[in-house]
Amino acid sequence: MHVIGQAYQQVFLGALEANIRWFENQFNVQTEPEKTSFESRTGKLYSFDFNGVYNHPLDRREVFGECKGYSRGAGLLNEYRSFLAKAYVTSVDHDRHRHDYFWFVTNVPFACDEGSGILSCDFVSRVLKDTARTSVKDILGDGHVDDALIRTLVARLGVFILTDSFLKSTELSYKIKGGDTLWTILEKLHAGRAPSGFGEIARLIAHRNGLRSPDHIVSGRRIRMPWYGISKRLDEHFAS
Repeated sequence: MHVIGQAYQQVFLGALEANIRWFENQFNVQTEPEKTSFESRTGKLYSFDFNGVYNHPLDRREVFGECKGYSRGAGLLNEYRSFLAKAYVTSVDHDRHRHDYFWFVTNVPFACDEGSGILSCDFVSRVLKDTARTSVKDILGDGHVDDALIRTLVARLGVFILTDSFLKSTELSYKIKGGDTLWTILEKLHAGRAPSGFGEIARLIAHRNGLRSPDHIVSGRRIRMPWYGISKRLDEHFAS
């Protein structure tokens, strides 16, 4: 995952944590791959981008998800098909995860005619039974696909299209880690390039979060962060 992909992952997760009350991410594939990876039916390993928890007092479940930040929707549907195969095998072949959630997060609409139908039992069934598609077959192999189990999986699927305009208008939740500063956090969220006007932005963040000063942040605390988008020049560089 290149620098823009990692930035979007941070941003998506921050938006989910800020807007879904009971959700908190715990592990990322870059730093804890053993927490997000499984063995497919063909013996190959596959990974989700994150593993979090939906910690409602009456409904605690793990959440596995994919984060796909793009400048356009071409290719997104293929990524989603692969995600569905991962979700099915994880849910069906691993009893511990039979009731967990599986979320697919992106910033662009799907370039397809199905629309909301991508969450239908019919669509998911067609994807999982398409033995000619390598990205699906590499995970499912020749294993059986059960329609009843597909129905239970569909009830636990989530697709979130968090557009750049939405992300710029909301705030992100960020849990401070050892060694973080407001400058390095902004860099993480903006693909290595902190937005201009850092002094004013830092004062705004301090004010919104009740910090004594922009330099006084404490590891383990959650703060709300703004997002200003990815530099178009940087986006074009990695897209080319």
